[in-house]
Amino acid sequence: MCGIVGIIQKNETKIGEEIIHALQKLEYRGYDSLGVAIIEDDKLIIQKDKGKINEVIEKIDIAPISGKIAIGHTRWATHGPPSKINAHPHVSCDGKIAVVHNGIIENFQELRRNLKEKGHTFSSETDTEVISHLIEDFFVNEHLSFREAVIKAIKQLVGTYAICVISTNAPQRIYCAKKDSPLVIGLNSNRIFVASDIPAFLDQTQQVVLLHDNEFVEIRSDGYNIFNLISMEQITRAPYTVSWKAEMAQKAGYPHFMLKEIHEQPNSLYNYVRMKQKSVKKVAEKIYVAERIFFVAAGTAYYSTLTGEYLVRKFNKKLSQSIIASEFESILNLIDENTVVVPVSQSGETMDTILGIKKAKEQGASILSIVNVVGSTITRYSDEVIYLHAGPEIGVAATKTYLAQTIANWDVGLELGLLSGSFNKTEYESHRKKFNQLPKIVKTTITNNEVQARTVANWFSKKKSGFYLARGINVQTANEGALKMKEISYIHCESYPAGESKHGPIALVEKDFPVVFIAPKDHTYRLIQSNIMEMNARGASTIGVIEENDDEIKNLVTWSFKIPQGYSEIFSTIPYVVPLQLLAYYTAVKRGYSPDKPRNLAKSVTVL
Repeated sequence: MCGIVGIIQKNETKIGEEIIHALQKLEYRGYDSLGVAIIEDDKLIIQKDKGKINEVIEKIDIAPISGKIAIGHTRWATHGPPSKINAHPHVSCDGKIAVVHNGIIENFQELRRNLKEKGHTFSSETDTEVISHLIEDFFVNEHLSFREAVIKAIKQLVGTYAICVISTNAPQRIYCAKKDSPLVIGLNSNRIFVASDIPAFLDQTQQVVLLHDNEFVEIRSDGYNIFNLISMEQITRAPYTVSWKAEMAQKAGYPHFMLKEIHEQPNSLYNYVRMKQKSVKKVAEKIYVAERIFFVAAGTAYYSTLTGEYLVRKFNKKLSQSIIASEFESILNLIDENTVVVPVSQSGETMDTILGIKKAKEQGASILSIVNVVGSTITRYSDEVIYLHAGPEIGVAATKTYLAQTIANWDVGLELGLLSGSFNKTEYESHRKKFNQLPKIVKTTITNNEVQARTVANWFSKKKSGFYLARGINVQTANEGALKMKEISYIHCESYPAGESKHGPIALVEKDFPVVFIAPKDHTYRLIQSNIMEMNARGASTIGVIEENDDEIKNLVTWSFKIPQGYSEIFSTIPYVVPLQLLAYYTAVKRGYSPDKPRNLAKSVTVL
């Protein structure tokens, strides 16, 4: 989610300028604050602030600082809102140890509590700050060498991390560790880099060493040593030469950010699942007792709310409604202190949504938000917040944030089902087990359908229109699939509940007309089969998103995408949309359009 850079060099130069240059190469990752730590004349200098790189550079004078060693960080908030205090690097009580970190420390509250009892003082709300204090505690109180203190501190951490540490206690070293968060080394004749992504140093060197999970690295100006963090056995790994151009490197070798972000979905879902946010249960409890429940969102986020609307009806046995944000004013007369409003937004800055919830809050409603950006405007109006932890999304067409929004709605739905008695504790635990497997299921779905998506896209790219049809909860999946196709490939596509097609839309169907069916093996299965046969009878070319063992529908349709078994009756809105993302992407590429920057669209709509 964040950008990390470290530089250690043989000769003293204006290293502040070098570290800023490297951080600028990571701007594509998205961030809300920036900071650096530099050792100059045996003093640790920390400069950081909230804002974009150019804004921060104007506030603090980093470039002229000289030295041989520096670390820097661009932050995407996960714990604590964007602010100067929460920006990295984070330092120890004595100000001699600086840490930058990308990832999430799951046990930070326990570690923080223990360190406070020992007299450590914390200045930020972040999980990262515990690392610098842990190192200090082991170094000062247990009299370990600085290297040993760093290793012992890292071994206390539960979660994901890419960590870089510098200190005046070891002024010629950068210590690093990696687990489930990217970290790479770059080598040239004058300096060694460590970074969260290759573009940070690609204009300086193409010699790269990839670090693996559970590895610890000691970097000097003249070399590096890699160790297995568990056994501490030394690992020999030679550098390799990268042939990428800088722009391609930013995309981790993918041709477009959209495809990269589709492939990041298993990891972003994993980030969400393992957080086990306490706010989920609180949101469910407030929905459970509310008289009226409204979801409010715009664009793709609106389609994700349809899962929430459906689950409240199914599990809470109460009427709920999803409202497009620009139309929210039409239901303001229904809102009072017995109302819950659930705004859903990637950015947390969608103007239509903000205006709606401001008015709802004035009328006494509880605001329970689902957002990706910590500290965003929507969160400031909220009574409870569920964070998506999906990281920055660069492609204008939402992919990983849509899945994260949808899984958040399912998360709340499971708690509602338990509260309302829709299922018992044993059933709840069974559903939770499946829920925790969703990242793996999405990964399998991508792997199993990417080649087929290219094949179908070659055909679809020649069409002018198409339909996306479904029943039940997957009407939202049809909606999202159609939206993705039209917003990046510019092919006109419409989505309908499948039963509605005969009430008008079927008049457009002719020979070879594309009709996509979302067809899980749930209670709608037989009806969907009938709808497919209706379309086939009129000459349509049908595409089915089906369970992998479903030979019945496979034999009815022209093409099929296959989803792993066991996710038809529950959680289907998550894996069943993934092939539609791939189909839209490859269709846009086949038609010669950039899926990252569709015409007339912006990533965040902050005006009316």
